[in-house]
Amino acid sequence: MKIIDWDQIDTVLFDLDGTLIDLQLDVAFWKRLVPHAYAEKSGLDQRHSQIHLHQLYTQIEHSMQWYDIDHWAEVLQLPIRDMLRRHAANTKVRYGVYPLLSFLQRNGKKLILLTDSHPFSLQLKLEQCQLAPYFSHLISSHQFQKPKMDSELWQRLYRDYPIDPQRTLLIDDMEKVLDCAKQSGLAYTLGVELPDSQAAAKVFTNHRSIRNFHQLLD
Repeated sequence: MKIIDWDQIDTVLFDLDGTLIDLQLDVAFWKRLVPHAYAEKSGLDQRHSQIHLHQLYTQIEHSMQWYDIDHWAEVLQLPIRDMLRRHAANTKVRYGVYPLLSFLQRNGKKLILLTDSHPFSLQLKLEQCQLAPYFSHLISSHQFQKPKMDSELWQRLYRDYPIDPQRTLLIDDMEKVLDCAKQSGLAYTLGVELPDSQAAAKVFTNHRSIRNFHQLLD
């Protein structure tokens, strides 16, 4: 039995980080590189720098501020944009992404990128790979000022873009995003179990999920 009945799908929404791109890129940056730079700047040792930043991160996790790189540049007094620019060369597209995108394109599906990534980060990552040409729209949630976990984003998305939620599939590595999309009327959702190549697989309780994109081509 196929995981997805493509005859029922007109549009596929793809998340970026952890779905198309290995999440290790962001993990390495925010959990190792930034704490190291902050430790050097503030005089803290590495461990206490990581603890302090973890506390700051969790206070606003998954809010628009959390995804705002300029917020962190101001709070931490670090050149976050310059650091991201240097780090972008580590961008890695996940296994099976290009074959799936090519398959969907050949079969006439509309492909839309929908990410919480800041527009600056999004542009840097897209410059490091060949993903952009596959998509009719490249959408950052920052243009709505609402994250993907907010139902208002989904209502605005349906209003502003040619999307029929009853014939649209969302592929994302975060179950809460899939939950919100489903509750906002999206018919089809699919989780990504291995968003980070250096972490254990995730378990999805409310949605079907896959380890890699080749499973959708069988």
